[in-house]
Amino acid sequence: MSPIPHIEGVLSADEVVQTAESIASLQLDTGMIPWFPGGHCDPWNHVETAMALDVAGLHGPAERAYEWLVDIQLPDGSWWNYYLPDGSVEEAKLDTNVCAYIATGVWHHWLCTWDRAFVDHLWPTVQRSLDWVLSMRKPNGTPLWACTADERPWDYALLTGSSSISHALKCGAQLAELINEP
Repeated sequence: MSPIPHIEGVLSADEVVQTAESIASLQLDTGMIPWFPGGHCDPWNHVETAMALDVAGLHGPAERAYEWLVDIQLPDGSWWNYYLPDGSVEEAKLDTNVCAYIATGVWHHWLCTWDRAFVDHLWPTVQRSLDWVLSMRKPNGTPLWACTADERPWDYALLTGSSSISHALKCGAQLAELINEP
């Protein structure tokens, strides 16, 4: 396990843990971590919060956060853009960047915990999400930003979203190599 990061005179390890504990206090029984009490949640920021929990050594809540994504993943490998605490969908848009990011989070979890069994457990979810993202490309390979609920792709890409997808694909490749997946 990794030591708790800190920056002398700026942010102590105790403050990092205190911040992560405040994030964990928002976590619902389902594993969802809303932006604020009663607020919505999107899978991209949800992965970011799980990563923050891992940095602070709160691996149990981080794993529950990933389990929530496993539980709500759509059959095609995607997730809706925003969910409410009751499990309903607030925004029925499918964003490629949002869906790819779980690979980054699971790779980060591996680097924080060295828990191979958890990686093995999450791999099918990661693989389905990346397969869906790769299905959402222009003929030149550029990932489209999103599609509508009725599966009509938007016709453009975002630099920031594409950059995040590129990183997530690299993390997915690292995970595949780790578990000897072709």
